Amino acid sequence: MIFANYPGHLIVISLLAASTAAVLFVFRSGEFRKAKLKRYRVPLAVLQYVPIVLLLVILWNPSRSKDIEMFSRRPVLALFDTSESMSTIETRAATRLDAALQVFREELRPSDPEGPEYRIFGFDRRTYHSGSLGFLRRWGSGTDMHSVRDLLGRYDLAQGDSQEDASSAGGKVAGAVIFTDGQAADKNVNSYLPLHSNDLQIVVIGVGSRSPQSDVAVKSMTAPSRVMIDTTYSVQVALVATHVNDQPVTVELLKDGAAVDSKRLSPEPIAERTRDRQISNPAVEEMAVEFTVSADRLGIHTLSARVEAVAQEVDLANNQRSAMVEVVQEERVKVLFYSQTANLDIGKVRQALARDSKIDLDLGLDVIKIPGLSARAANTSGYVRLPEDRAGFYKYDVLVLGPCDLDGLRDSQIDGLYSFVVDRGGGLILLPGRDTYGPAGWQNAAIRSLIPVIFASDEPGLRSRGVGRLELTPEGTDAAVASVADLEDHGEPTLAFYQIADTKPASATLAVVDDAPIISVHRVGRGRVCLLNASRLFQWYREDLEGGLLYKVMSGLTAYLGRTSSLEAGVELFAERANDRTNKVKFNAYVCDESFAPVAGANVLLRVAGQVLSMRPADRGRYVAEIEDVGNQTIVAAAQAETNGMFLGEKTIAANLPPAVGEMTNIELNEEFLRAFAKRLNGRYFHADDIDEDVAKLFEARRSLGTTTRMSSVWPNWPLLLILCLLLSTGWFLRRAIGLV
Repeated sequence: MIFANYPGHLIVISLLAASTAAVLFVFRSGEFRKAKLKRYRVPLAVLQYVPIVLLLVILWNPSRSKDIEMFSRRPVLALFDTSESMSTIETRAATRLDAALQVFREELRPSDPEGPEYRIFGFDRRTYHSGSLGFLRRWGSGTDMHSVRDLLGRYDLAQGDSQEDASSAGGKVAGAVIFTDGQAADKNVNSYLPLHSNDLQIVVIGVGSRSPQSDVAVKSMTAPSRVMIDTTYSVQVALVATHVNDQPVTVELLKDGAAVDSKRLSPEPIAERTRDRQISNPAVEEMAVEFTVSADRLGIHTLSARVEAVAQEVDLANNQRSAMVEVVQEERVKVLFYSQTANLDIGKVRQALARDSKIDLDLGLDVIKIPGLSARAANTSGYVRLPEDRAGFYKYDVLVLGPCDLDGLRDSQIDGLYSFVVDRGGGLILLPGRDTYGPAGWQNAAIRSLIPVIFASDEPGLRSRGVGRLELTPEGTDAAVASVADLEDHGEPTLAFYQIADTKPASATLAVVDDAPIISVHRVGRGRVCLLNASRLFQWYREDLEGGLLYKVMSGLTAYLGRTSSLEAGVELFAERANDRTNKVKFNAYVCDESFAPVAGANVLLRVAGQVLSMRPADRGRYVAEIEDVGNQTIVAAAQAETNGMFLGEKTIAANLPPAVGEMTNIELNEEFLRAFAKRLNGRYFHADDIDEDVAKLFEARRSLGTTTRMSSVWPNWPLLLILCLLLSTGWFLRRAIGLV
């Protein structure tokens, strides 16, 4: 022990001497000279002098040195999944993130001074430092577990912490605890690199209910992209019901935000669903419902299918899906019907085309051989001649060629016809004819490349001529050239005109008779070509049935083949999702000039979702643009192009996009992935319900920094104060006893 405030020998001797002199002077004079007080003089002097000495000792601060061991709290990373799936409410009206925070506070006890020091991080599409539980950013659009792995790698003990981290945290990171439901964007565990060492203690905690949750989701919504005014169209809605326990499901259809129809569906009981059927998951049932909607107003309309939530449903984000439908005026298709032969078939085909209000028909008949008579007939009857060059063909949308000798046409006409299909994107319908007046007899190589079939005379293996009932193929049903009801109303048997050996590889057969192709279509360049391989077409026409089957087929084929109007011929527009996990949509536009050559340096404007964007050039004639946050399954977009003040064309599309796979597509707790992820990082997995205070003990809470020597005063622990009080009290009572007080 030492005196920390010892003033030195001289001062000490002086103080003691002065105190002694003062006490002796006091107790040798005055009342103390009386005989009765002399015997008390020495005890009273001692009782007065000793407290003075003790006070001086206390002021000199008697101290001693003490060795103290220093400790620091080991830092532990606490990472919380703040993505959208963690907003799922499962119990007690609390989200999964709130449940994770409650487990963290109650079981891991971050405020315990004897426990680890937790550093708070959040993660969704990336990992970010929060610093506090209250600053976690909630409901990101995705979960990137690779960013979590990268953060752990930076704190891996094999690499070591930086000096700044070590000095601020008091040592290296002891480990990390990760709260998540396992709905990661990448669930391939092998894509995550393991840590370099086993010193970093990793704990993965799964958040979410283990029991199956009720959910009803709108899986898809299918509607036509464009419809004509004053017509009706159907909307198909597909649903997926999971663990609804046979509860009825109500589906509501909204048009521009207003409800127009609703239907109530009853799931099939599980007992009946699994009877005599092999079902992998009997708790999941797919249902479908169809609505009929009236196209009563022009413009772009938003349709939404909304399903009412069932009892205890946890995910309400997938209960609605939207699509868009454009209602347009009836578009007229510019059609040229050309034939060099007049017969009953040609007359009935002309009648069927003339009946269609959507067709603007030009008729060309080169059956009068005397030039003078032919010219007068053309002037008086309104008939037109076959165009002489490309520009003449480009005015039309669809060409219907009856029996004619195409090999006898001029080269410019053959070039114009070929370019009309390949470059312009027009539609071509070929009617059968005999000898060189039909497609089987044409010899020109360019024209033969347009024919969608291979005739039997060109290859061995002849088929018998098909006779029987006309039937649609699946491709024909999808093309909507005619309906099954239309074919049923036509009771006459159909006879194939040509014997077809085979169809070309890219061809589609829309209708057959006894396996013989009757309607064959294929794409050549930008356009489509159809062969109508039927004899006695006049028998398809029924005046009492408003044209009968011939009217239905010709109307359907012209609409199917004439998709590219002259206004849209110079611009092609396509839309697709950038990837299956985002709402970003990518647009590609291809721009051509009047000769259908790619145009560089054009100004291309894109109108979509109420925005107008300028598309940037990506290649010669190709322009691209992207738009974010397109949640609808169907979008309507229009692209306009011009260069040097010359308008090149406009294209409007309504694209059905596949639904984006996002965080809320599947919200079930994925324990299988989390176990594998924890094992990959040499860590351990726990469910949130299994967490207790023992988990916190997995981390080394404190770390020794060594010992330090500290001087501490001993008088508070010494009985000096008590002795001082006793001496002063004894002196006071003694003076009172002898009458001095």
